[in-house]
Amino acid sequence: MNKHLLLNTAWLALALGAFLFGRSTSGDSAEPAGTLIRKSTGNPSISRSGPQARVTGSTGNANRIIPGAGQGGASVSVGDFLKERDPLLANRMFAELILSMDATSAGGIFEELKSRRNQGSDEQMTLFLRAWGQIDGSAAMEAVDEFRKDPRRQAQAGIAAISGWASKDPEGAKAYLATVDNEMARGVLTQGIVSGMASTDPDGATDYVLELDQIQRTQVAEGDTSEERRQWFDRGRAYAFDRQLDTIATAQIALGMPNATAWAENLPEGTIKASAFDRIADRFASEDPAAAAEWVRSHADQEYAERAVREVAEELGREDPEQAVRWVADLPETTQSGAISQSMERWTREDPVAAGNFLQDMAPSNSRDAAVKSYANELDGSDPQMAAEWAGSIADDQMRSETLNGVARSWIRRDPEGARAWLPGSGLSGDQQERIVRDADRRQQFRDRFREGNQEDR
Repeated sequence: MNKHLLLNTAWLALALGAFLFGRSTSGDSAEPAGTLIRKSTGNPSISRSGPQARVTGSTGNANRIIPGAGQGGASVSVGDFLKERDPLLANRMFAELILSMDATSAGGIFEELKSRRNQGSDEQMTLFLRAWGQIDGSAAMEAVDEFRKDPRRQAQAGIAAISGWASKDPEGAKAYLATVDNEMARGVLTQGIVSGMASTDPDGATDYVLELDQIQRTQVAEGDTSEERRQWFDRGRAYAFDRQLDTIATAQIALGMPNATAWAENLPEGTIKASAFDRIADRFASEDPAAAAEWVRSHADQEYAERAVREVAEELGREDPEQAVRWVADLPETTQSGAISQSMERWTREDPVAAGNFLQDMAPSNSRDAAVKSYANELDGSDPQMAAEWAGSIADDQMRSETLNGVARSWIRRDPEGARAWLPGSGLSGDQQERIVRDADRRQQFRDRFREGNQEDR
């Protein structure tokens, strides 16, 4: 295979796997301490006495009462739960069927589920395949091939089956992956392995993702590709690994926030660590904003914490935008400007006077410029003249020009005469002023023609 094409499909595979995983198995890693099924021998059977039916495994371990399930003396089958109109009872019957299946009965259940697809759901097939993967991964993956005429469904099924396999036997699942020749399929199944490992061994899943990252970086470095193609590959790889880290982060969070923060801190420097901090900070801030703020503050001087700072600032700003702005302003300047804008917008909406007083006390910096830009943009609808004055105080030439331009366009729509009188002394270039006026005139001409047309129709 052409080396360019090989790399190309590898990145596409990773991205597609991440996308499909996000749509079909988003809850897999939420239970890191357990497995989806427990094995038992034999099929469940139902005995009926009066209005209730008992579903038991042949070992007699389970005596779960399901009102109205099945017919007297019959085994629970795919057809039984599909016929059940009560969704709670149907789901419970399906769970009992899956929980009590073994390697011998799984194939028959699969065939019946597949043949009755119109009566069931893809979610039930996904759960079943993940359970089958835990019992007999190779058989489950062989069955997935029966969906080859529907690539999307085959990818979804493959992720489910191999994630179950990887949750019980990660090395076996990896060995199977090594036999897959199709690069696209390999990328899709990689996501399933990460999901399965994360559900039982988040640290092992982390090592696996780091190993994959190093392999892909080496392939790019050694590949004979243009710079543009390298950047395209990097974006695809970053997207896939971002989704994989999200899966592992969810599993780490389920073990407790102290465990999750320690995990993120111990990752190697780079985009993976930044992604992990972003994920952990997002969840941490939603649960305990104050504690999250302290954690992120201790890392705020590091590049990998930039997105995490924004996550915490956004969450703090939901309840108290002033607190969010003051928290960001107290951080190292290198991480301030990207996080202060949204909180300043909210504060301006709630209390423009207090927000303006705060800005007056800020020392000149990139962060102040970013905050003033947000303040002016939010204020230009209600007080464009005040917004223009603030915009003119921005130190950065390009940012000041962009902000003044936005204020002028908003002002001229609301108060054409006032805006036109202000423009000559605005600090905007002559060309910028001409474009603003010209665009305003065109909008007015269009409105006039539209108004005249409506009058003629009458």
